[in-house]
Amino acid sequence: MNKEINAEKLFELLESLSKFIEREVSMYALGGTALTILGIKNSTMDIDINIGSEREYEYICKIFEQIGFEKKGEIRWFTQEGLAFDLFHSSNILGTDLLPNCLKNSKYIKSFGNIKLYTLSLYDIIISKLARGDPRDFDDIKSTLENKIDIQILVKRYKETMENSVVSNYKQKLLDLIEIKFKQWKFNIDNELINEVKKWQEK
Repeated sequence: MNKEINAEKLFELLESLSKFIEREVSMYALGGTALTILGIKNSTMDIDINIGSEREYEYICKIFEQIGFEKKGEIRWFTQEGLAFDLFHSSNILGTDLLPNCLKNSKYIKSFGNIKLYTLSLYDIIISKLARGDPRDFDDIKSTLENKIDIQILVKRYKETMENSVVSNYKQKLLDLIEIKFKQWKFNIDNELINEVKKWQEK
């Protein structure tokens, strides 16, 4: 079975899930899931969702258990169809502590019954993918950068995020993007900004 999930399939799944949700819950799509919803990529292999609060997170986990989803590990759940849900809560996104306002800056998409669906901001999507350091994320980062991203704002927010998170080699990860990948992709960037990043002192 093809486990890739497009936006239509994701919306159908949330619509079905909403029948079991008896109180309001905010769900924030992350990473490739958010990019799929926004039409930046065609599909995603799993569904990455951040739940707005720990209380809501515990409630959703309880619902997942009741409807027969199978838990594998700390964050992963499988539907009966074999679709994978990765559930997070608070501002810890894909292993990175994003800034506390990351959820407030998210974009509202639509509601499914008591489920309110949002996507993480494009800036925080890039930051969480870059911090993770997986080379497979670069295609998604490139596609996201093509959507009117202000590089100065991205670099500033990335630095603020890294100063409040625990991510190894975060300066080099950014330099690999703006100094090497940008050249390969033929993206323009101010050399002064590159030099500014090189002066950062990692904690």
